[in-house]
Amino acid sequence: MKLDAIQQFTKLRDSLIAEKDHLQQRLSQIDLALGRPTEGGGRAAGATRGRGRGRNGLSLKAAIIQAVTKRALTKEEILAAVKKSGYKFATTRPIASLNAYLYQKGKFVRRDGRFTAAR
Repeated sequence: MKLDAIQQFTKLRDSLIAEKDHLQQRLSQIDLALGRPTEGGGRAAGATRGRGRGRNGLSLKAAIIQAVTKRALTKEEILAAVKKSGYKFATTRPIASLNAYLYQKGKFVRRDGRFTAAR
């Protein structure tokens, strides 16, 4: 009996976390579309370490979401779009920073080498 309750709790908790992440991502997309600054002085909703290196105050995650909102893009196209948005990378390997976000479970969807934001 206790095992069933634990399994139910774990499943519900995971579901709530996934829903919260989805809502935070959606709010970031809406803020970007409205041209509003993101919460936390440059951080996208839900971002914990975004530094807002861009001249427009976007975190890397927010800049990626903005880039893939209209259509699916390859990593190279995303990198170019993020740089064009004004984001400044503090690394010599910016593609590695992109990968860290693009391959987060449930955040982005990859099909045929192109990425879109998860819905």
